[in-house]
Amino acid sequence: MTPARRMVPALMLPMLVGASDPPPPLPIREVPADGRVTITVEGHAIPARIGPGLPTFLYLPRARAEALFGDDAKIGGGGFKLFSMGPASSARIGPVRVPGRVQRVMLGVGDAPPESQWVKWFETDAYPGDEALGGPHVLPDPIVRFTLRPPQAGEGEATLKLAPRYGWWLASVEVPIGGQDILFAFAPQFPRSVASAAAGAAIGRAQGAQFDGAVEQVLISHGVRRPARPVRLTRPLTLGPLRLTDLLVRTHDYGAATDIDPSEADGLEAETRDVVVKGKRAKSKPSYVVYIGADMLKDCSSITYDKPGQTVTLRCR
Repeated sequence: MTPARRMVPALMLPMLVGASDPPPPLPIREVPADGRVTITVEGHAIPARIGPGLPTFLYLPRARAEALFGDDAKIGGGGFKLFSMGPASSARIGPVRVPGRVQRVMLGVGDAPPESQWVKWFETDAYPGDEALGGPHVLPDPIVRFTLRPPQAGEGEATLKLAPRYGWWLASVEVPIGGQDILFAFAPQFPRSVASAAAGAAIGRAQGAQFDGAVEQVLISHGVRRPARPVRLTRPLTLGPLRLTDLLVRTHDYGAATDIDPSEADGLEAETRDVVVKGKRAKSKPSYVVYIGADMLKDCSSITYDKPGQTVTLRCR
């Protein structure tokens, strides 16, 4: 005799479906203001500094890479091995190329199991110090919150769209301005906000601008300084809670903001032009990038990167 089937009343089905628990919230990695984190590279613990304006891939100091990888990090008596096993091994700042090396390693952070990631090191380190450097994408956590300073009364939050990871060497947001998509990175290691020449020209076309000071040499990375001039915007540029009224604009890199009359109201209307870099390669395309520096982030207490949600949230006064 076939046993009778147990029937579930249809009216109970919605209740059963609705009774399922909501998914747990994604874990958040809290990075302190000093950015100090201990990571492991191939099982070796090394100090690292993690920040919102630091590289998408982990950058190792050259000396530490040579200590970890020995002859694989150099040639003979100290020459540098110049080939890539994955992403571009060299760094380029305007027309300046800095040779480097890239290596796949097992990288661990905290209690998370090690995972395979690319690390890089260069003939000249990106910034001085014996710490490895990395941005939010280096950490395995889905959400990374950087503390910049203690919270203050009157703060609010604004959320921007996170650009794809490999769009630039830093985590960034992409904003269309002046007919161009411009990448903005929140980089408090820069005392003042700095735009590439092409980005400065596009912002100037959209907002109106004029040069407001003499040329100065600005450290970008890898010991490379680029000429830049202060620029004042006629109409402030709003980026979430930030209100950009002035910034430094590089006068010549993969585009140009030269030949500008300082008294001209819309002086950054200059046409961009490519710079020919020595070697057998085509002219480089203009680079539309802006580093938002400490001058603009001084009223912000935290920056949160939600990688699965592809958002960046600024908490500022």
